[in-house]
Amino acid sequence: MEIVLAESLGFCMGVKRAVDMAYRAIEKADGQQVVTLGPLIHNAQEIERIERDGIKTSDENSIPENSTVIIRAHGVTPQALHSLKARGLKIMDGTCPYVHYSQRKALELYEAGYTVVIAGDRNHPEIRGILGYINDDAYVVKTVEEVRALPALDRAGIIAQTTISPKKYQAIIDALGEKAREVKVCETICDATEENQKAIRELSAEVEMLYVIGGRHSANSNKLVETAREKCPRATLIETAGEINPEDLRGVGRIGIGAGASTPDWMIQSVVERLRAIAEG
Repeated sequence: MEIVLAESLGFCMGVKRAVDMAYRAIEKADGQQVVTLGPLIHNAQEIERIERDGIKTSDENSIPENSTVIIRAHGVTPQALHSLKARGLKIMDGTCPYVHYSQRKALELYEAGYTVVIAGDRNHPEIRGILGYINDDAYVVKTVEEVRALPALDRAGIIAQTTISPKKYQAIIDALGEKAREVKVCETICDATEENQKAIRELSAEVEMLYVIGGRHSANSNKLVETAREKCPRATLIETAGEINPEDLRGVGRIGIGAGASTPDWMIQSVVERLRAIAEG
């Protein structure tokens, strides 16, 4: 059995930056508690590792006084940031630069009088953070059908959740063009998202089975599986190497591996080692 890794997989720049920042905070904490405001990234196993090393996950109402607070890669609302600063807490902002860009673009559109439309999941922390910059005054749509249900608009400005697929974003843009007299499009998809999706699309055409390693609640990991299944129906999302069933690999000659942007290298390696052990029997 041949094991082939996608050309682009695993930690994106924003996630790596946030994790590195958390560990730098531990080094400088001088006995103070280091906490992250919500899960730092969407990967339960990496969060467990981080917590074992002394970095705790907390919500806004349970952060200990005199703590160092890491803002997670998805960002937060400006109101939450203001509240933390008012308490005198030390803050390190791990918001992904791409998310910061989306926050700025949403505010620019809002202040310029556009009706803001966000392509993404309203319940995702990234989107909740962006909405805080524009007084929750936006339409959030996940599908073309949801766009078609919008009222007629005059001037619409659209941004995308950073992890949405370019194909889905374009379909939503096209549908919005039928609802609005003017549409201003902002390109806010993360480069790493596009690279990972391009790599998984190419790999899925060359393998019989494909595992995407990532958290079940990770938007970009689930989108990688969705993309892979276009050419490899047996593409499967797994969180850990222990989820691999050897029976599923009977007769498989070539297997691919991809990974979401919140998946660390050590988890990718554990899956490779598991597959090698199965292949060697």
